[in-house]
Amino acid sequence: FLCYTTCVFLKVIVMKRRRLISILTVLLVFIGLLLVKVAEWVPLNFGNIPFEQVLFHLMVPMEGTDTSFVDSFIEYCLPFPVKVAGALMVIFIIANWNIKSDIKNGEFKHRRNNVLMIITTVCCLFVYGFGITDCIYAVGIDQYWYNVMHPTKIYENYYVDPESVNYTFPEQKRNLVYIFMESMETTYEDKEHGGAFDESRIPELTELANNNLTFTNGNNDNNGFLVPAMSGWTCAAMVGQSSGVPLNTPAGANGYLSETSFLPGAYTLGDILEANGYQNELLLGSKAEFGGREYYYKLHGNYNIVDYTYAQKEGWISEDYYVWWGYEDLKLFEYAKNELTRLSETGQPFNFNMLTADTHFVGGLYCSECEDLYDGDQYSNVIRCSSKHVTELVQWIQEQPWYENTTIVLAGDHKSMDQDWFQEIEASGYIRKGYYTIINAAATPANQNSRSISTYDLFPTTLASLGITFNSDRLGLGTNLFTDTPTLVEIMGFDKLNKKLSQHSNYYDKYILYGKGND
Repeated sequence: FLCYTTCVFLKVIVMKRRRLISILTVLLVFIGLLLVKVAEWVPLNFGNIPFEQVLFHLMVPMEGTDTSFVDSFIEYCLPFPVKVAGALMVIFIIANWNIKSDIKNGEFKHRRNNVLMIITTVCCLFVYGFGITDCIYAVGIDQYWYNVMHPTKIYENYYVDPESVNYTFPEQKRNLVYIFMESMETTYEDKEHGGAFDESRIPELTELANNNLTFTNGNNDNNGFLVPAMSGWTCAAMVGQSSGVPLNTPAGANGYLSETSFLPGAYTLGDILEANGYQNELLLGSKAEFGGREYYYKLHGNYNIVDYTYAQKEGWISEDYYVWWGYEDLKLFEYAKNELTRLSETGQPFNFNMLTADTHFVGGLYCSECEDLYDGDQYSNVIRCSSKHVTELVQWIQEQPWYENTTIVLAGDHKSMDQDWFQEIEASGYIRKGYYTIINAAATPANQNSRSISTYDLFPTTLASLGITFNSDRLGLGTNLFTDTPTLVEIMGFDKLNKKLSQHSNYYDKYILYGKGND
């Protein structure tokens, strides 16, 4: 009797442990399958993004993001793991119930159930391990670890601290209008102009580029600028084009990306212009706090932020108005005219930046003025609509009395992440680039060579286009394209440059991310 009761007691303990093991196993299966689906969902929706981009967005505010991404994640990633985990839980409940029944009846015939549970548990653990491994490769954690373990010396060899350079401004300081165009690429042009299409999606912007400065000097295949991995999303692109450095944020750096600290060692376009009497402004139709953009522009140039929240407070839109990422570009262009008029009347030179959003993936925002010019291809129609509206704004600026003393820079922020739309284009081997042109520059290139350029070259080139001279041909990692000095793309090739920019840098961490001299 003692032996019998002891065996029953031990089996009850084992049963309770088995329940715990069952719950943990179901949980691990759910997580494993979820990671497998995430590994599929990330490249489908965002392409081959670096893990640094994931880290960055975990460190900064995400308020104001387009909720369609959340809906897409729920629809694609959750159903399958939930169904499998639910079915597995039912199986375990039945198995444990059978074991409990055997114990109650004093029977010891549940060995087969034990074997099945062990096999199931092992298989579930395999699913969990596979999910982790698959996700690691899908989001680039393996490459991130390699970059951390193999630091680069690119900053020691090529970086020029913009704060150490002397700047001379013209007697009459020029205004700057800098238009960041969401996901705008030279890819959208026709093949005659170096694009990927038989029929251009941006003929208006192509005409602007043909009649103004692109540094390609007739070589249409070289139109635009190459976008390194660490400048492949909006905030990183804006940082790269205005500071000459990538936005490379290692794990644990969130204390240095806040409303009081954002790349404190960077010395930017906004810093330079503010120090020389400019009023800086950023206009955008989304919440500036999303992705840390407000932090960067407030701390580097004290920009007046005119965003979605500002528009609500000023009564431009109602409190409950929300379209796409905030409000649509149709309103943005009208507000731009109002703000530019106001700035021009202050008698102070201005640096006006704005960011469009309708061409954001997936598919863009088909506004009330979009036309179906491309047989139902929504993204093509949205891109064409944006091309027309940006060009109309440029034409309006050119009609203003203050235009003569104003330089306009048009630049795509980064390459589009709409993966399905670009699948055939990338399969063909076409090299995608961001759109870029300067209108009414106050400088002339030193030669007529066709330049190969990246995001970071736009920073010193923008300053030079305002008639500002400085005692260095390079600022940050960017080269002044008005000079003969080769860009880093021309020196080492884009692939090698991109690899070095993705690697960890002790110099970057110490002098740019954490602030000069901060150990």
